[in-house]
Amino acid sequence: MAFYFDKETLENKESYLLGYQKEQEGEHTLLLKVSPELGNNIYCFRVDDYEVIHYDTYFSLLSYYTGNPILYPFPNRLRNCFYEYDGKQHWQQKNGIPVFMHSLVYDESWKHGEPVISSDSVTLKTWLNIDEKHPVFEGFPFVHTLTITFELTKLGFSIVYGIENKGTERLPYGISYHTFFNKLCGDAGSFIRVPAKYMMELTDDLLPTGKLLEVEGQPFDLREPVPSGKLNLDNCFTGMIEGQRVFVDYPALGLRIYMDATEDFTHMQIFTPKQKPFFCVEKQTCSTDAVNLDAKNFKQEAHLLSVLPGETKTGRVSFSYAFKKNN
Repeated sequence: MAFYFDKETLENKESYLLGYQKEQEGEHTLLLKVSPELGNNIYCFRVDDYEVIHYDTYFSLLSYYTGNPILYPFPNRLRNCFYEYDGKQHWQQKNGIPVFMHSLVYDESWKHGEPVISSDSVTLKTWLNIDEKHPVFEGFPFVHTLTITFELTKLGFSIVYGIENKGTERLPYGISYHTFFNKLCGDAGSFIRVPAKYMMELTDDLLPTGKLLEVEGQPFDLREPVPSGKLNLDNCFTGMIEGQRVFVDYPALGLRIYMDATEDFTHMQIFTPKQKPFFCVEKQTCSTDAVNLDAKNFKQEAHLLSVLPGETKTGRVSFSYAFKKNN
């Protein structure tokens, strides 16, 4: 069977390899590697011989500085590690330690089943049952189950989240995938395209003010592909143009990676540090500091989502590829 799965040991933990072996001319071999026990981090997406996702073995997968960390329930930064919601005040902390960056689940050990192979995919289901005994509950005191399902098809892979509210209170959330892309063609030849109308204005400590800056005529206009080397961003974009697609482009290889998502993913975080072999293009359901921005009545700008008691919310981000002779 063309779809398969395997296992390997990484940092003394069991990780999964989900793959597709091409069967005929015109197809491509794909490999996705996921470590549920190490933050549920994706540390490899390979198309033929091209390593798309950047994995730096200097860092543990339990860090948020390599692979594809999952940022939940409040992506990126949270002002003063503090938020108020429905009249209750909370500190974002875990194990007694305040958490300012990238929230509460990227270093958790996720429960998981065995991968399931079908005629057109291989899937892996993972989950966290968050209750009063779970470390995440200290900083996010809502009883719920967070499910992440990885699905590999011939076209690429998808990440599907599900949030089931098992408590008695409305649950606020945002979710993001902090995807590190390799600069396969260097700074000059690796391109980013984000069809967004606005970039969010930031304070000096990289927190949004609520003001939206129009990209028209600015060096941060990514509506057409821009080489990563021309950018120096750690910024959130929104106002996505309907019908237009986010992609990472490697024209010299003829390889393009598309990022598509359900309508709940309204924001994009772009991180392009200088003199690094990677950049980050991150699909997000909300802005940075969304829960605090929402409380200041910047509701559309923040796009904080919620789940009612007994309700389940889901969403999907898909990473597909295309080979083009002329990009």
